[in-house]
Amino acid sequence: IRRAQLYNDSMQQLNSLGNRLKHKVQVTFINQHGTEEAGIDGGGVFKEFVDDLIKDGFAARADDGTGAPQLFSVTPEGLLTVNLDLAEDSTMLAHYSFLGRVLSKAVYEGILVEPQFCLPFLNQLLGKTNSLEDLKNYDEEYYLNLNKLRNTNMDIDSLGLTFELSLGGSSRGSRPRTVELLRNGREIHVTRNNVFQYTQAVANQLLNVQGAQQTRAFLEGFRALIPVSWIRLFSAKELQKLISGDDSIRGIDVASLKRSMHYLGGYHESQPYIQAFWDILENEFTPEQQRQFLRFMTSCSRQPLLGFSSLEPVPSVQQIRLREDERTKNSRLPTSQTCMNLLKLPNYGDRQLLKEKLLAAVEAGAGFELT
Repeated sequence: IRRAQLYNDSMQQLNSLGNRLKHKVQVTFINQHGTEEAGIDGGGVFKEFVDDLIKDGFAARADDGTGAPQLFSVTPEGLLTVNLDLAEDSTMLAHYSFLGRVLSKAVYEGILVEPQFCLPFLNQLLGKTNSLEDLKNYDEEYYLNLNKLRNTNMDIDSLGLTFELSLGGSSRGSRPRTVELLRNGREIHVTRNNVFQYTQAVANQLLNVQGAQQTRAFLEGFRALIPVSWIRLFSAKELQKLISGDDSIRGIDVASLKRSMHYLGGYHESQPYIQAFWDILENEFTPEQQRQFLRFMTSCSRQPLLGFSSLEPVPSVQQIRLREDERTKNSRLPTSQTCMNLLKLPNYGDRQLLKEKLLAAVEAGAGFELT
């Protein structure tokens, strides 16, 4: 898989597998120079691959030719849903089906990933029909305005509303369009007598009808690996936790990781140097840097749903001994074996140098060729 063409290469090589994607997959990355990266896939490379592929596939940004089309957009609540401005053709539907299988593979393998979906989309994954009350999880302001319309004392007839709805136009190059909520809806005016029907029709159009083809294609892919009967055991919020873990935790739970960590090569939790390491990670790293550290060590930026004690193999930190003359700003960086959840941490002997080297390593994004 070429890193520069991650999505395109993955789509080309994995899409034909269908439900065989549930079997073991090993990945070799090709760097920007066209040569294979040094990492041997014992599980860690694949976790990084899935994490990166899902970030690329679900990114709510315009297609730049190297990644996925803009298959998803961001709701007013800041969550993901299908992009209603995207043409509903067979090519696009194949992308949705592929991403459904990739996300299902992540759930199947217990790989927690970044995307946060709006509850109406998650309800559709569970086979549930959305109602007006679900609209507040898609666009709360719109939901409140519809409720005000239902309960207003003003003359609704004077508003000039009909059973039509304007959609789309939020993406670059797209145009807004108008759909009828009922047959000949443009001729039916909203009145006191039918306002409840109107608000229900608006919610149904937004949450169940629009994007239905894309959602069905995504579902076909998702359910190819995980039986629908398993998925329906969960609520929408529980399904989101299965996908991305507990998002109420900013960064990572450093105390939990510390309790689960094993020490190798002469390190011990009582040593001042190790205590400095934990203090830096917990109090001086930002939440984003903490997640970068976790990704550097385990190939996954999200902490395990059942806590770090559930990681296999157990997370470990190994001492890399340095001579006194090697403890300089030019000394080697920390490295890791992600398939073993192992951090190889040189003993720099200096807190500030430890922080600088650790940050340089986790922020480098250098794949499996970092030294």
